[in-house]
Amino acid sequence: MESFDVVVIGSGVAGAPTAMLLARSGHKVLLIDRHTFPRDRLSTHFIWPRGVSYLNRWGLAERIFEQTPHFNTLEMNVEGISLKGSVPLAHLESRFRQLHGDSRGVTTTYCGPRRHFLDQLLQDEARRAGAEVRDGTAFIEPIMDDGVVTGVRTESATGNPLSVRARLVVGADGMYSTFAKKVGARVTQSWNLSTFAYWGYFSGIGKDGLSFYRKGRLGMAIFPTSGGTHMVLAYGPTGWWNDFRKNANNNFHQTIAFCDPEIGEMVLAGKREEPFKACGHMPAFHHDLWGPGWVLVGDAGSFKDQVTAIGITHAFRDAELVTPFINRAFAGEMTMDAALASYTSVRAADYLDYFNLVCKLAEMNVYSKQEVEFFYSIHKDQARVDEIISQFGDTLPLSQGQAPPATAPAAADFVRAFEGRAEAYATNCFRDRRLPVTTDPS
Repeated sequence: MESFDVVVIGSGVAGAPTAMLLARSGHKVLLIDRHTFPRDRLSTHFIWPRGVSYLNRWGLAERIFEQTPHFNTLEMNVEGISLKGSVPLAHLESRFRQLHGDSRGVTTTYCGPRRHFLDQLLQDEARRAGAEVRDGTAFIEPIMDDGVVTGVRTESATGNPLSVRARLVVGADGMYSTFAKKVGARVTQSWNLSTFAYWGYFSGIGKDGLSFYRKGRLGMAIFPTSGGTHMVLAYGPTGWWNDFRKNANNNFHQTIAFCDPEIGEMVLAGKREEPFKACGHMPAFHHDLWGPGWVLVGDAGSFKDQVTAIGITHAFRDAELVTPFINRAFAGEMTMDAALASYTSVRAADYLDYFNLVCKLAEMNVYSKQEVEFFYSIHKDQARVDEIISQFGDTLPLSQGQAPPATAPAAADFVRAFEGRAEAYATNCFRDRRLPVTTDPS
């Protein structure tokens, strides 16, 4: 029977970097995935500057940039209030020093590479680092000895069984993780309310950078991606999904135009290059992250809604975070159990507040008067706008934001107009077959 130091199950944005980093550390690593590569997958595939900073630390960012548009500023638009800015470098440096002990590679750049390109690049880099990579190989079940995972049973695409031994097995097989189920990882927290997402890829759109829009209970995002197209996404509360999908293509365009008429016209004038993609429900959860002989990273360990597009960034964070603890265990500096418990503790401290924020945002409730007043009050204060963007991209911790400013008197007319349409916003417009008409003050 073959033996490895580590078997990593899942060759996506959590598993491939984990295998790469462990192989770079000199360990004997096997990386398996039931799919063959390159392959696409359901993903909104945006990478925040915190995530791109990991790519930069690993020496991979420039290769991504060669095929993917990349930028340093973005726009968050809330009820017609434009917040344009960037994640401050100082926030990135502070977060990396606190979590990883240094700020090597931090960058304010963001991008949105397609997954068939990104995942293949990461898998290739794991192979280049020395990991043995076997795609088209499915995980079947763990090998257990006295309650400890000591290896895995796998099956090739042709049905050939193969068992391998390992000192540690890493589950990185996504939100529907078979590995997590097979090792009995408990769900320790769950959140059922979420968004639906419906998106496509359009050529012929002349718009730089990323824009997020929120209006009422609907949202949209647009950014240029690999292959000369723009990813354009519409989203809303899952409770509206069944009505949305009855006339999905039309409702997609109506949602984009509702959030921003100018962008709506751009998208209508563009050419959709492939079929729409959709996800109707994205319930969030936490699993137990480790047990004897195993650990979970990325969406296998915990999953949350797409509403802040943070998933890839957090997958990279997990890979960078867990590797030094595993290295210390293999070096005899601590037991593997102590190493994995420490990883879990540090990860929770870096994650739980933001997880709760995402769950709240995913309810897609209409903003309150006070929230709209707040956004209006800061929209001309660049430092405050950058702070909000940094918090939204999980760089500045939520606990470190400044207190809301006093309401600006100039906000009164704007907020009054918002209050006049807030009730209409709350209605399921797809069931009623019309979006509420809005008139923003000039």
